[in-house]
Amino acid sequence: MDLASIITDDMETRGQLTFSITEEDFFNKEIKEFTLFYKIVGESRIKLFRNNRMELVFVRINDDWMRQGKIDISKASLTLEIKLNWDNQSVDELAIRQDQGDEYQSSVSLQIDN
Repeated sequence: MDLASIITDDMETRGQLTFSITEEDFFNKEIKEFTLFYKIVGESRIKLFRNNRMELVFVRINDDWMRQGKIDISKASLTLEIKLNWDNQSVDELAIRQDQGDEYQSSVSLQIDN
């Protein structure tokens, strides 16, 4: 699934996505970084990726600030459910859960003003 295509221009300032990761390469530690999507939406850029420290990182940038949230996924495995919420007037949140019965583990993004 092309996640970036789900994000439309009307989601620049506020949006929500929920999806599952089923790609084994996502958890391959030999791959230093695994980008799930990168999207330019209006004046904003949105990126979700797994870094080399096995953290899932959600970044949203516009002309005024950058917001970044991350969660340790080193103990996670397939299938991983991911939920993203973002809102210019509120906060951005990244959440994951391993199984549908589990509660979400979440992280509110830190904002850094430009």
